[in-house]
Amino acid sequence: MEQMQNDASAPGNPIPMEIRMLAAFGYLPMLFILPLIFGQRYRFSRFHGFQSLFLLIGLALIWIAIFLVDVLLGNVLGKIILLGFIFKATAWIIHNLVGTVISIIYLILTVYCFVQAAAGQEWRIPVVGILAQKSVNYNFNK
Repeated sequence: MEQMQNDASAPGNPIPMEIRMLAAFGYLPMLFILPLIFGQRYRFSRFHGFQSLFLLIGLALIWIAIFLVDVLLGNVLGKIILLGFIFKATAWIIHNLVGTVISIIYLILTVYCFVQAAAGQEWRIPVVGILAQKSVNYNFNK
């Protein structure tokens, strides 16, 4: 069985520019698959591919939750006489303000991770990075 290269942690073993760019472009939405397929021999690119994937999944789950709260508060509870306005206003705040803040945080994280990957750094997003590290170390060939 071919042993995977541990390129990010090996001293004196610089990460090739192609692999760094592949890992960086993996942070663009829906391109997370590139470092997972084309850079699978490099732990560095696999880490960034998984981190981008899990970051995108997290964003999707948060937006699904925001949508469900919006539907529940705005459309279901919003039909209650006299109290409906409060529920609709709350739904609007959650959907627009919280959704915008979450999207801005996602954008900032994506740009920062893009820059770090292009520089050859393996910066970990607090929860997402742990999941990515476990996925990189997991042997999928069992």
